[in-house]
Order: sequence, then structure tokens, then C-alpha cells
Amino acid sequence: MDFGLILPELIVAGTGIAALLLDLFLAPTPERKEGTPGRGRAIASDAAAPGRGRAVAAEAGARSAPAEGVAARRAADLAGKHRAAPDPTAKRRAVGYLSLAGLVAALVFAVRLVAVAQSGPNGGAPVITGPLAGMLVVDPLAVLLKITFIAVGIGVSLLGVDFALKRGMPVGEFFALTLFAVLGMMLMAASRDLIMIYLGLETTAISCYALAGLLRGDPKSGEAALKYFLTGALASAIILFGMALVYGGTGTTNLSALPGHGAVLLGEGGLFPQAKPIALVGLVMLIAGFGFKLAAVPFHFWAPDAYEGAPTPVTAFFSIGPKAAAFAAALRIFGPVLMISGPARAGGPTSTVLALLFTILAVVTMTVGNLTALSQKNIKRMLAYSSIAHAGYLMVGFAVASPLGYAAMIYYLLAYAATNLGVFAVVIWLNNRGTGDDISDYAGLGRRAPLAALAMVICFLSLIGIPPTAGFFGKFYLFLAAIGGGMTWLAVVMVINTAISVGYYYGVVRQLYLVGAGTRSEGVAAGVSAAGVSGDGAVAVSAPGEAAPAAAPVAVPTTPVKGTPLVGLALGIAVAAILVLGFLFEPLARLAGLAGVGL
Repeated sequence: MDFGLILPELIVAGTGIAALLLDLFLAPTPERKEGTPGRGRAIASDAAAPGRGRAVAAEAGARSAPAEGVAARRAADLAGKHRAAPDPTAKRRAVGYLSLAGLVAALVFAVRLVAVAQSGPNGGAPVITGPLAGMLVVDPLAVLLKITFIAVGIGVSLLGVDFALKRGMPVGEFFALTLFAVLGMMLMAASRDLIMIYLGLETTAISCYALAGLLRGDPKSGEAALKYFLTGALASAIILFGMALVYGGTGTTNLSALPGHGAVLLGEGGLFPQAKPIALVGLVMLIAGFGFKLAAVPFHFWAPDAYEGAPTPVTAFFSIGPKAAAFAAALRIFGPVLMISGPARAGGPTSTVLALLFTILAVVTMTVGNLTALSQKNIKRMLAYSSIAHAGYLMVGFAVASPLGYAAMIYYLLAYAATNLGVFAVVIWLNNRGTGDDISDYAGLGRRAPLAALAMVICFLSLIGIPPTAGFFGKFYLFLAAIGGGMTWLAVVMVINTAISVGYYYGVVRQLYLVGAGTRSEGVAAGVSAAGVSGDGAVAVSAPGEAAPAAAPVAVPTTPVKGTPLVGLALGIAVAAILVLGFLFEPLARLAGLAGVGL
């Protein structure tokens, strides 16, 4: 077996284990308590006994002089030790730096696989031999997504170092779980077998359940972890049941063999007249299970609460990594199957039930996500619904079911990953300096943190789809795929939803630049409502015919908000990626097309 083909996965797994061991080694040991346990209580009880008070006092007085000398010497020794001891925060940073080093090394070896991806027989992917033969592949899609997932891991690690130390999160667990989740995502991207997809899916999911609850003192974090675990476990069970039914209908779990069972999976001539019901039910269950993982409507209810309650770097990871990996796995499973009789092959409207299901999911998901985001006041919940809407855009590629549609999906995944990482980098920049998660907390930040505000505007322009950002070319690519597949109406729905999304992104930009740096007027959130409810709970009742008191002005802070170097580095990389992906659209689109054709 050529271990060089899976070297990035081995490096990521090894770094995750090393991060746990290093954190265990650097963990502060509890201080040894001086004195004998219970001695104080014994003296107190003796002193309280009749006739014993004077005797205890005399005994204590007799020992007071030498005891004071010993105590002074011990205090001096402890003070010297404390002065000489290194900062525990600086030591715990070493875990984050180790994780970053491992991810960078994995990225280097993953980039080297670009030339290897077409070095196999007949210009195809090289063959992996040994125990993993037929289960993993090193094709252009796998290599491209591996690079993307490792880059996302690097970005989240940069964002998480300062955040974890400031919020008291367990540092070793955070970085180790992030690395294990990245490992699962890489396995999903390179899988050629249903069993390997499930193993990668569960590796990622179990790590994410734990990541959501790392803020142990925050009830919202525990709630997020519980909701994510319950819905994720249900989705995993549905996916596993669907895989079992597909295996029962086709007799294989190998994805490369599924298109050969087209008559069993899809039937011939219309809507599945010759297909086996057991295989059809399995495919539909797979769509439902992956719908949970993608937070597609109506399987999206867990996402807003999980995004809001989880630590912000974890929320950034949720919105990019597991979602992109789930799309990669769905592309591996459904991509070749849908192309058997998809609209691009038939030359007309959607002719299969599976493509029709994806079309309905795409339209409903993007519409519900955008409309619900308009009413959100918390920026993490708003970004959760924005993420749901973008899942709807991505599913257009499945609805079109053509190589062009799949290439557009892959490129859009790259653009979305860079853009969402940039948005959450700004949120974490401000969180680290005490700014809350309400959109109103961003008032005046255009003056207090001009670079962060400018970066957020660039990211929002990309999410909307304004040139020359990567988001514009991603949506343009999807428009072309939909029109080329005879689904112009779906492209029109995308345009309408894009226009709707401007509303909630503009709401944040308005707070950044158009709300003055002096005062703003708020109701209950400011502590004084329009009905006269004061911050201490007293209610001012207006006399009949008397106007209710106006909302009190609330001062907007004017002090600058400086970012930390690691967060600034992550934000700079994300913004640069947004612009580079836009300016280099043509070669990257060809690369995405090559990855899509490889399915």
C-alpha cells in the first residue's frame, strides 16, 4: 500500500493525538494544600468546648512566634515559585501552534497530490492497494476538497487560539476534535464506498457534537450540543438505513458500481417503472439524511440554535466544514446516479423523481432561509439562516444533474468556504474584545474597527454575489448551469432570492457605518422601553392622555476595537481568497470542471 496517497490524513490524525498528549502534559497540576486536613476544625471545636478556650489560646500563643516565621518563609518560597513559573496561557498556546503546524504540513502534502491525481492508468486516478483498495480514491475532486478542508481547519485554528484561552475552553479538546473532524471530512471527500462515507461522516459528526458543548459554563452551549447530537444521531441512523436498503437492492456498496445498476435504482422510461422499491426507498432516505446534515428545509430546525449556542469558532467550522463535506459525500453518491437520466441527458425538464426532489429542496431551502434571516436580531442566527439559504443555492447543481452543474457546485463550495470564514473572523475579532452577538452591538464599528468593518462588507458582497468577488462568479456559474440544463425558471428563483438576501446583509452594514458613534435609541434592549420600563425593573405608568416616555438614547462606544494577530491573519487570508477566487475564475472553473467530470 502506498501510504503517500493518504499521507495528509495520517498527518492530521497524528497531529490530533499529539495535541491531546501535549495538552495533558501542559495541563496545570492542582496545588498541594499545606497543613493537615481537618486540623482547623479540630482546633475550633476544642476552643468552643467549656474550659478549653483559654487553654487553646495559651497554646496558640506559645506557638505563634515560630509559626509566624514558618508561614513567612513558606510565603516567600511560594512567591518566588510564582514569579519563576511561566505563564500557563503561553504554555497552552503551544497546543494551538502544534495543530497549525500539523495542518500546514498536511496542506503541503495535499498540494503535492495535485500532480498525482491524474497519474494513474489512462490518465485517471492512481489505484490505492491494500486494505483500503476500492474504498478511497485520489482523483481531482478528492484532492481539491482535501486542500479546501485543511485550509478551513487552518483558518478555524487561527480563530480559535485566542478565543479558547479567553473563554476558558479546554484547549487540547478543541484542537484535537477540530483535527479529527477535518480527518473525517477528508475521508468523505475521497470515499468510493458507502461504508467509508459513513465512517467519515461519523468521525466528523461525533467530533462536532463535542465541539458544540465546549463552553461548559454556558447553558446555551450545552443546549446546542444536545440539539445537534439528537438531530445528528437521527440523521446518521436514517443515512445508515438508506445505505443498507441501497445495498439490498443493488448488492454492492461500491459507488463506482452504482451507475451500472441504473435499471434497479432509476428504472427505465419515466418515473421508475422498473426500479426496485427497496433501492428507491434507500435513495430517498439518503436524501433525507443528508438533508439534516446540510440543514436543508425542512430538516434545518437544529441549525439556528446550534450556531447561536456553540463557541463562535466552532460555529464558523459548522457553517463551512461539515456542510461542505456532506455536499461532497452527496455528490459522490448522487452525482453519477442523477446523470443517468437527468435533464442534461434528456434534453428537457427534470425527468426523474430524485432530481425533482432536489429541485424542490433547492427552491424551498433558499427561499425559507432568506426570508427567515430578514427578521433575525442575533448575527449568529442570521448567519445560520444565511447558511441554509446557500445550501439551497448549492443544491441547484443536483437539480440540474449535469457535469456543468457539478462543476458549479464545487466552485461555489470554494467561494462559500472563504467568504463565511471571513465573516466569522470579523465576529470573533469583535467577540475577543467584548462585543456581543446582537446586530445592534455592531453600531459604529466602521469607525472603531475600520479594517474589520471593511472586510465584513467585502464578505457580504461575496455572499450576495457582487463582482468581482468569488460569490458573484459562483452564482453566475450556477445560473449558467441551470439555463444550460433547461431550467431557466430556477435561475430566476435564484436571482429573486439573491435580491431578498440584500436586506439582512444591509442591516449589518447599516449598523457598521450609518448608526452614529454618539448615541442610538433602543427600547427594551437598552434598559428603557417605550412604556417606561427602567433598567432596574421599575415601571413608569403614564397618566391618562399623557404620551408615553420616549426611548432613552443609548451611548455607542467610541473606543477602537483592535484585533489579535492570529485573527487578523485568518481574516486577511479569507479576504485574499475571496478576491483571488474571483480574479482567477477561469482556471479555477476549469479545475472544478475537471473534478466534476471525474465523478
